[in-house]
Amino acid sequence: MIVHEGIEENLRFLILEVRKQVEKTRKFLARPSRKLLDSVRAKDDYIDNLKSIIQRKCFKHAVRDTKLQQAEIDLLKAIEIVAVNLERVADFSENIIGQAGYVIDHDVLDVYDFDPMLEVVIRALDAVADAVFQQDVQVALSVCRAEDELDRLYAQVFHRVLDDMKAGGEPQSLVTVLFIYRYLERMGDSLLNMGEAVISAAMGERIKIDRFWALEDSLDNANLDEMKENLRNVALRPMGETKSGCRISSVQNEKTGGRAVIFKEGKLGKLLDEKRSIEQWHELVPGLAPRIHSFHHQGENGSILFEYLPGRTFEEIIMRQEVPRIESALSDICAVLQEVWTRTRDDKPVPAGFMKQMRARLGDVYQLHPSFRQEAWHVDGLRFNALEDLVEQAFALEEKYLRPPFSVFIHGDFNIDNILYDAEQKAVHFIDLHRSRFTDYL
Repeated sequence: MIVHEGIEENLRFLILEVRKQVEKTRKFLARPSRKLLDSVRAKDDYIDNLKSIIQRKCFKHAVRDTKLQQAEIDLLKAIEIVAVNLERVADFSENIIGQAGYVIDHDVLDVYDFDPMLEVVIRALDAVADAVFQQDVQVALSVCRAEDELDRLYAQVFHRVLDDMKAGGEPQSLVTVLFIYRYLERMGDSLLNMGEAVISAAMGERIKIDRFWALEDSLDNANLDEMKENLRNVALRPMGETKSGCRISSVQNEKTGGRAVIFKEGKLGKLLDEKRSIEQWHELVPGLAPRIHSFHHQGENGSILFEYLPGRTFEEIIMRQEVPRIESALSDICAVLQEVWTRTRDDKPVPAGFMKQMRARLGDVYQLHPSFRQEAWHVDGLRFNALEDLVEQAFALEEKYLRPPFSVFIHGDFNIDNILYDAEQKAVHFIDLHRSRFTDYL
């Protein structure tokens, strides 16, 4: 992809200058000198100006050139993010040299080896240009991995410094050494930002590295080799975010085409609930819920790769105001509901717990409608209870008397944006199913 306005040349110069700053920092830590100190500080304004030039050109190019494709705009955004983070790396280099002036016991700079972390930074900087201008996801990943490596090295040094302090080492010098290593570790954060920016531009959606690993593992577990082996050609397209905070994207190999899949990522608990619910839907009413290609979890987060279901949400159909299509969709949805309720009916009553839900959400209700929070009051001797009292009374009545005679398997979040309708196939599908359960059909 061609980058106009001299942006590529400017960014390559910026990478070169920042690399020089890191190299000078390495030399300074090995043998401190006033000459190196002045040389690093003298380049600060130049690097800052070069970053500003790149930012200005990117913004100007994005605004003025109306013929730019979205992929070109995404690349300009990535270049701007890379430039900002390169300047931060240069600032950290200057911070490190400034910190060295607080060292009292200069032998400490010989005892601690800063080279391993500096080498990781330099190696990553050398990969930035290829990652950006070739939009090479694998090279961008190598830049991202520098952050993990720097974190690992910093953790080792951190414990060593603490041990040396306990052993009676000179405190000010050791604290200063720790600050120096901390600045090197923060360079890793900037490198991670650069790598993520390039990956996001290549894939068409802002993506953090943890989410990328989850996607890669999900594709691997789903045996979708064509996508996994050609991640450079895989495009992510945002499809929204659920109320529970899950992010949803379509995933497709743009070069070869083929059918897309849906990637959903969020908190593990919610996605485990959805996985179990979908599996239950497949047992009870096959074909109504999407098929799961793979499920992946790491720590507190999880991800699901679904089949892509054709059609529109019922909400979209209504908003288009095409009455015949609305009537057709509504008729088919009602028929599906009747089938679901008939097929899943269980004579065992399961209380819905409406007032239990209301009681749990009363705090949120008051935040949105503060006028609802009122004390009980009297009118001509007649008492009107406060909302909390009414909820408690209704809760007691529901628990004691309101038992449904039977239960059915419900969607659980049956909003019109969670119903898909394929007009060509006259097919109805349910999505976002983490609250599905047997309960009162009302």
